[in-house]
Amino acid sequence: MTQQQLLAQLQQWQQRAAQHHIRLPVVWQGDKDSLLAQIATLLQLTQPEQVYWLGADAPPAATDLSAKTAYQLLGTECDTLVINAFNGFNADLVAASAGCVKAGGLWLLLCPPFELWQQQPNPAHKHLLPYPLDASTHQGQFVSSWLTLLQQQNIFLLRDQQLLRHLSWPELPTWEKPEQPYITTEQQQAVAAIHRVVSGHRRRPLVLTANRGRGKSAALGIAAAQLAEAGKHTLLTAPSPNAAQTAQRHFQQLTPPEKRHLLQFMPFDALLRSDIKADLLLVDEAAAIPTPVLQQLLHRFSRIVFATTEHGYEGTGRGFQLRFQQYLNEHSPNWRKRHMQQPVRYQANDPLEQTIFNCFLLQLSASHSEYNRQKPTQFQCFTYTDWINQPALLQQVFSLLSLAHYQTQVKDLAAVLDNPQLTVVTLQQNNNLLACALVSKEGEIPAQLAAQIYRSERRLQGHLLAQNLAFHLARPELAEQRLWRVMRIAVQPGLQRSGLGMQLLLRIRQLAQQQEVFCLGTSYGLTAELLQLWHRAGYQPVRLGSSTDKASSEYSLLMLHAVKSDKQHVDFMQQQFAALLYQNLQTYPLLDTELAISLAEPDNLTALTAAEIDQLRLFSLGQRPYELVQHLLLRWFNLHKAGLPLNQQVLFAALLWQRYPIADITIKQGFDGKSALIQHLAEILRNSDSFLPHC
Repeated sequence: MTQQQLLAQLQQWQQRAAQHHIRLPVVWQGDKDSLLAQIATLLQLTQPEQVYWLGADAPPAATDLSAKTAYQLLGTECDTLVINAFNGFNADLVAASAGCVKAGGLWLLLCPPFELWQQQPNPAHKHLLPYPLDASTHQGQFVSSWLTLLQQQNIFLLRDQQLLRHLSWPELPTWEKPEQPYITTEQQQAVAAIHRVVSGHRRRPLVLTANRGRGKSAALGIAAAQLAEAGKHTLLTAPSPNAAQTAQRHFQQLTPPEKRHLLQFMPFDALLRSDIKADLLLVDEAAAIPTPVLQQLLHRFSRIVFATTEHGYEGTGRGFQLRFQQYLNEHSPNWRKRHMQQPVRYQANDPLEQTIFNCFLLQLSASHSEYNRQKPTQFQCFTYTDWINQPALLQQVFSLLSLAHYQTQVKDLAAVLDNPQLTVVTLQQNNNLLACALVSKEGEIPAQLAAQIYRSERRLQGHLLAQNLAFHLARPELAEQRLWRVMRIAVQPGLQRSGLGMQLLLRIRQLAQQQEVFCLGTSYGLTAELLQLWHRAGYQPVRLGSSTDKASSEYSLLMLHAVKSDKQHVDFMQQQFAALLYQNLQTYPLLDTELAISLAEPDNLTALTAAEIDQLRLFSLGQRPYELVQHLLLRWFNLHKAGLPLNQQVLFAALLWQRYPIADITIKQGFDGKSALIQHLAEILRNSDSFLPHC
């Protein structure tokens, strides 16, 4: 067909897509300049209100989706999304931005002919490749794998002016819509559930979850409008003002001007700083807000609704499931959850949604693998070229990683398929996946380059262990060694705490010994549970990051495990770390005190003199003020910490190690003021045998 006929056909397809209440996925292969010219003509003909553009050559009228703006626009809508893949294909952004296309909208992928595209490098994934790989020349496997899946999807496939595949149109939607303003019955039920948060018992938060396009944000706005009609004041917060637009728009459409002040948007940081009160707090896109912030909001407001997407392409939704919902179980056990399944932006059989889910392996499901402890398990290793022939296993691995790790994103799938230094190791039994891990092969840095890292003249991508050893730990010679880093480890949810994680780490260690790896390492968001796991596996802490992760508010801990190296190397670094951390604990204000006790260790301990012991004895009898003996209490605690119960260790460490304000400690520990706290300290000393002469 001619260009004119094809463009006219595209317009007709869009019109039909609007009738069927779906998004129109079109993949157009051809010459770059020719396709860009035809798209410019198409946009002139169709005059879409909002065009999003991902990739190079964005026209002035389109919104150019950089990495930053793409995530800011989640929850917003567009009529047309154009993806220019000629200069690179960013898997993360392609997956995330698809949710912006509304029913009747056009999702248009421009690309070279498939046989050429899959032979080209992908510069958009340069951040996934370690030194010395060059993204401008390295050919990974992601695009080939993705194209294999793409050709199995229900899409329009064009090449130049030729139609290669026609879309199979879904049935016209036949659902019965409830009365206005609701679009679906599920949305109506969600609004009713929000009302119950306001009218029912306090401290019973509601969690409203859905995939994109299910009308959860609209439900927030509808509920706020109905509450405003009854004179109720509602607060709304979200990761950004853009993320709250849908809820606000529905509220304004349903609320007369004189009552619109009853819904107030506030950024979450400003909300925590204020003393504002309201009948209800609505938190939209909650998964994109750091978990500690959500915890503070939960305690700050007695009536609260958390609405969020739990899907994996933002990388935060899983964190909401894995971490915050566990926190709700512990602190608000009467919380309720409602999941919205039926789409409102488009119908249930939307071909674009199915294409995105299938091609990026986003159909997550926990495996119900059975494990027989009496039977052997199979340990296997897979590199980036192995997955073309293992698509089913790749789906299982990515699902398991997504279920287990809150930060798993589409880019992790791309890294598995593009990075030759990234190995996936699995434990299987009877062809059932039990556990898996990602292992990054690092180090073996030339001496001159290692010296440059040490002098802060260079920073190497993809060599976290070597970078830390050379720069932060001042051991550039160790960056020259062969290093392996365990990036992620995951066990099927139903098989956790069965020893499979330890078994997998042991197999990795045995393999590392065979390949003469100098040492193993890992870096993760520090929690008590993970610290215990890695301790049991023989890893020792050597560095704590100076800042917290934005999503989890956790410090990153680096741990090492000697393999080929002399264990004394790692022991020495651990001792240095423990002493240095003790000296600098006040620079880690968010570090849990129990974790501080586990990691830090004072050095240069000197015994108390008889006179100093007598000063502490007098304090215990109420004959010396706390301020006079504070320094002696610190030395006493350092000498006798191991003999104290954990609750007393936490009290002394918070007060004397971390130097938290006494007022904060009294509140947290439940004391009636400073005097009660000091009396308790004196009582601990009176009941101690440390004042005896032999001490």
